Amino acid sequence: MAKRKINAAMILAAGEDAHLQTNDKVSHAKPIDGESFLELNVNDIKNNPMQPRIHIDEEELKDLARSIKLHGLIQPVAVIKVGQSDYILKAGQRRWLAHKQLGLEKIKAIVQEETILPKRESDKALFEIAVLENTQRDNLNPLELALSLRQAMDKNLYKNLEELSQALGKSKSYVSKVMKVLSLEEEIINDLGKNKSTNDIESLYEIQKIKEPKEQISLYFDFITKKLDRKALRELNKKEVSHAKVPYTFEGRAKKVKVVFDVSGLTDDKVKIIKDEIEEVLKKYF
Repeated sequence: MAKRKINAAMILAAGEDAHLQTNDKVSHAKPIDGESFLELNVNDIKNNPMQPRIHIDEEELKDLARSIKLHGLIQPVAVIKVGQSDYILKAGQRRWLAHKQLGLEKIKAIVQEETILPKRESDKALFEIAVLENTQRDNLNPLELALSLRQAMDKNLYKNLEELSQALGKSKSYVSKVMKVLSLEEEIINDLGKNKSTNDIESLYEIQKIKEPKEQISLYFDFITKKLDRKALRELNKKEVSHAKVPYTFEGRAKKVKVVFDVSGLTDDKVKIIKDEIEEVLKKYF
């Protein structure tokens, strides 16, 4: 779907001029770039079905509700009109939820007129709207983003990761690393979902490379408690790769016996013990 550039500065200026206080009157500001600035019924707005955020901090939501009650809404929500009186949330989920929490009936909104699209294209547009709005503001943690990307691929909205990365304006490498978050151990995923302990996708990518579950979990918690940093994780994985790429080889000359085994994941002490034991066996019998 072609993306239309929006004059954000003018829209926000319109919101500032109106002071964005909730009341029973509709604002009649002139349309800007084809969008209207209106006051809508809160209950006429539906959440974006492709919304990636899976957790809203209740305390933050209460703080936002208190602020809106005292000072009014500083920035309008953005919605897409569907049908005569229904709207899908485009941006401003927490502001919308805070209005519902306060029992407010009206909310100021920037309204984009409905665009009729096939179901698949509509889902794709809603997905891109939701993910881009959140990623541009760094509002998603890696797990939420990974689940959202997985959902888009499961719905066949994109043919492959390259097409998905182009739609999001991200590199294919970045999208691949985000998706790898879902391969982390369940205990790590639960912590990311509950506590949002880190947004460092690069470090999570390094952690998921660790195949032994207990070690992976231990490294994750060492990382989020700052006992390890990203550089240390990378160095650890380089060491593992080094072992894997240079397997130990013993070749008995007499009968041309050759033994090759993978030492990746073993400590240096364990590798030495295995070397010594195999060498003794080969020397004795060959």
